[in-house]
Amino acid sequence: MKHTSQQLADPKKLIALEQELAELKEQYGIKRRPRLWVRIGDWLIEKKGGPKSVQRKTYIRLALSCGWFCGAHRFYAGQKILGALYLFLFWTGIPFAMTLIDLMIVLPMQADENGTIQI
Repeated sequence: MKHTSQQLADPKKLIALEQELAELKEQYGIKRRPRLWVRIGDWLIEKKGGPKSVQRKTYIRLALSCGWFCGAHRFYAGQKILGALYLFLFWTGIPFAMTLIDLMIVLPMQADENGTIQI
């Protein structure tokens, strides 16, 4: 079956209809609830708060010695959820890759006069 130009949808009309629908939803106060993973991400960001001060040398030592296995450096930094994720996935190799990324972020950081950095 061949499609003619009359059978195909016009993108300009579809965009105009979507805009009209959005305006009607706003007019009647209909709000779309965010998806579950968006709500979880927002909750995690809200729960994290601000950056934490940690001793740079201790953080690096923990990451090198057992961070790839149990996420000790994340627990040390007060990031319990990420630390638990390292523990949960220890058998996959993902924590090893995440620890390498953590080290690439932390190693170039300069510590202040007390030897602390903001994580």
